[in-house]
This record gives sequence, C-alpha cells and structure tokens, in this order.
Amino acid sequence: MADVNGSSKMEGKKVQKSLTLLVEKTNKDLFKHILTPLTITLGDEFQCLAKSDYDGILLLIGIEKKILELNLPINLHYVLLNGEITTKIDTSTSYGMLGNGLTEARKLLSSKKRDRANFQFKLCDELKNKELTLLFKIYHQISSKWNTKDYSLIYEMLDNKNNQVVADNHKKSRSQIWKRRKTLHIESIDSVFTLAKLISLN
Repeated sequence: MADVNGSSKMEGKKVQKSLTLLVEKTNKDLFKHILTPLTITLGDEFQCLAKSDYDGILLLIGIEKKILELNLPINLHYVLLNGEITTKIDTSTSYGMLGNGLTEARKLLSSKKRDRANFQFKLCDELKNKELTLLFKIYHQISSKWNTKDYSLIYEMLDNKNNQVVADNHKKSRSQIWKRRKTLHIESIDSVFTLAKLISLN
C-alpha cells in the first residue's frame, strides 16, 4: 500500500492526475511483478499484491523510478507487508479484498506517529525488515533533497552508466554529468537498490 505524502496541502486534481498516471504506467510496465494490479482505493492512495517479497521490492523501486521518469510532483509513503488474504484473489483488481494482512497494512499506512518511516516493511523476517527500513531511510534522506527539475536526468543516470550518452541526451558535457552523479549521490542510490534486492532474496 502507498499514499501521497502531504496530499491535504496539495491541489486535489493534481494529486489524482499524478496518481492515476503513475498507477496506469506501473501496471503496464511492471506487470511481471504484480499478482493483482495497483488499484486506487481512495483519492490519494493505492494497494496491490506483489508476487513475492522480492517482487515487492522491485515494484517499490520501480514505482520510485516511475515518479522520476514521469516527472510527477508527488512523493509516497509505502507499506510492504507479508500477510494473510482471506478472500479469493482476483488478478484483475486489488479492490474488495479482505484479510489480516490488509488490515495490518492499512493500520501502518494510516499511522500518524511523528517517527513514522516513509518506507515501512513487515515481512516474515524481522532482521530483513530492519535492514530494508535502514536502507530506504538512507534513500529517502537523499531523494527528498532532489529537485523535480532534475527528475528526468536522475532517472536516466540511474538506468544508464554511460556519462557521454546521458550528456548528449540532456545537452550537457560529460564532465557535467560526472559531477551531477556525485552531487545527486546516484552511486549511493544504486547501492541501496542493489542491497535491497539482495536482502529480499534471502
């Protein structure tokens, strides 16, 4: 599950438009990780079922990259939880499901605690939860300082390690891209994502 941070202070139509586009593109491009598609349940939140813990991490990372790719003016609060679904799973929608897993995920998502992490994990392994929470805390500390005008550049740098190609695509010099990789901490983000994938496989 995920919801839009600070949506009450944003223009409602802009939030809905951004979230709808994000959900549509994620369902289309990341379908191989999804058991039931991302479905908007309220104006500013969505839920889905991933095929596994590993697929859940790939989906979370993929959604974050989609926000960059689509240059969306939103950031999300996530809950990735391994829990029980008691109703029959309909692979065409994530709406109308019941179970302790959904109840617990919603409780975590709606928590108003000041120290609530932006990325919350409750998988079957407690050590895995702690490791993923710390990793994505690092990610959030870095990404929260990014400017939306740099989103498309950041997206391409994350997906393309060739500085010259990125420079050509963004009408910059190779040295400028090298410097931006350093100032935007792209290598650190790569390391966070790689470690998260490895942890979720164990």
